Amino acid sequence: MACVRCFRKLDSYSRIARTSILILSSRHVRHNHGQGETTNQQYNGDSSKSDQYEEEDHQMKQRILEAALAFVPQHGWSKNALAAGAEMEGLPPVAHGMFPRGGVELVHYLYMRSNQQLANTLAAEVKELHTQGAEKPQTRPFIARAVQIRLRMLIPYMEHWPQALAIQALPQNAKESWSNLATLTDDIWYHVGDRSTDFNWYTKRASLAAVYKATEIFMIQDRSEDYTDTWTFLDRRLNNVAAFGKTVKNMEQFSSAMSAGLLGMYIVGRNILGMNSRHR
Repeated sequence: MACVRCFRKLDSYSRIARTSILILSSRHVRHNHGQGETTNQQYNGDSSKSDQYEEEDHQMKQRILEAALAFVPQHGWSKNALAAGAEMEGLPPVAHGMFPRGGVELVHYLYMRSNQQLANTLAAEVKELHTQGAEKPQTRPFIARAVQIRLRMLIPYMEHWPQALAIQALPQNAKESWSNLATLTDDIWYHVGDRSTDFNWYTKRASLAAVYKATEIFMIQDRSEDYTDTWTFLDRRLNNVAAFGKTVKNMEQFSSAMSAGLLGMYIVGRNILGMNSRHR
């Protein structure tokens, strides 16, 4: 067993070194581009190898990030958690250098992973409803359950989630943070059956984003058993945003319940990111 771990660690060192060499090599080839057919052939060969190694490195990073989540309760969203995750995967602690942005990459990984898990869960629920003859789920209960499922995914990291919120709020991380939140709200509305293409599309997602973020902030301060106060708070927020999933006329009934500034920021952010519904 010790030999297996030894060989695994050596292979990991080799991959890291190989990636560094390939990067330097590709830069050298580009610098000398045009000096002959041999150089071009070398570049093409190195490029295909680089693609293969990039995929291997991507998979390695995913494994490190997944392993590092187990160390967040101990180290927070930090390079220390990434280093511990790397060691768990048989890599040297210095492998955290593969994540130059540090803990924010771990935060975004959890956010995207949780979004995907929720999307898979909602898709399975809708499929089951269709097999039972239902055209689509009931909007209000479906949205409430979806938000609760998604927020429960944060419970193992709740002690350090305020740090994650602060990291996401930094200007350099704003684009990814908006993208993650937009994906979450779009997934929920899509699976509940929304196919709107007008301004209604924005108001629905902006209002849900406001409800989600308000409940998320309330949750990090909640000390009730099983976060029962949080789910009560969520229900109240959904009640304030009445007539979910209906026409623009009904939407106007609750537009005063959310900040016009948030709605404007949401629309501008989506347009800047070029993120109209990826489902259509």
